[in-house]
Amino acid sequence: MIKREWIVFKGSPKSARERSEELMRKFIVPFDEEIALPMCARQHVRDGKKMDAYALCAWKIRVMHLTSGQKVAAYVPGTVTQSYIQEVVRLSYLDEGPRLAREYLAKSGIYLVIEEPLSKTYLDGAALLMPDGHPLVALTLRYDRLDNFWFTLAHELAHVALHLDGENRSFFDDLEAGGSSQMETEADRMASEALIPETAWQSARLTQRSTSEQIRSFAAEQRISPAIPVGRIRHEAKDHRLFWNLLGSGKMREFFAA
Repeated sequence: MIKREWIVFKGSPKSARERSEELMRKFIVPFDEEIALPMCARQHVRDGKKMDAYALCAWKIRVMHLTSGQKVAAYVPGTVTQSYIQEVVRLSYLDEGPRLAREYLAKSGIYLVIEEPLSKTYLDGAALLMPDGHPLVALTLRYDRLDNFWFTLAHELAHVALHLDGENRSFFDDLEAGGSSQMETEADRMASEALIPETAWQSARLTQRSTSEQIRSFAAEQRISPAIPVGRIRHEAKDHRLFWNLLGSGKMREFFAA
C-alpha cells in the first residue's frame, strides 16, 4: 500500500508494521468503520481461490477513496436496468468506448474507478454502495482486454440493477470462479443478454470455426465491439487462444491513464 502511495509514510518497513494500526485508521478516514471494514460490512464475495480478507478490505477502501473529486449526477434508484446496460455496451462500438462509458455512468450518478488488484485478491471487479447512496463500479483490468472490460462492467452493473440494496452493500467478483450463487448466476445472465441478446446469438451461429470477417460483420450489425462476440466464442469453446487479433489486448489501461 505504501509502495502504491495509497498511504504516505517515509519510515522503514519495520516502522510501518509497528504503526500499522495507526496508519490503517488514517486510511479509513473519511469512511465509517462499519462500511469500510470486512467484519461488519454486508458483502458478497465470488471467488474461486482463497482471498486475503485484509487485502480485499484495503482495496475496497482504496476504490472508495478514488471517487473523491469525481463529479456525478444525482442517482435515482432503479436507473440501471437491462436496457440501460445495453445502452452502455453499445458504446463499445466506438473507438473511445471505455472512456465514454465512464462519462455515461457519471451522468447517471454512478462512479466508475479503475484500480489494480492487490496480491491474493484475484479480483476482476466490484459493485459497492457508497455512503452517499451512489453506486460505485470498480474494475481491476486484471486481464487487459476489451472483452473482459465490457463483460465485467456489464456484470457489475447487473449487480447494481438486481442486488445492490440495503441488505447487500458490496459485491466482489473473481469471474473465473463460475456462478457460485443464485445472485452471481442472475448477474451473469443479465450481463450476457445485455452484451448479446440470446436470440441474435443463436441466429448468428458463430463458433470457433467462424472467420474474423463473420465476427466483425455480426458485431457491426449489433453495434458492439468485435471483442464481445470473440469473448463469448472463446468462453463457449473453452479455448483462450482464439481470435487474439480481435480482443484489443494491452490497450485498456491507455483509456484510464491519469
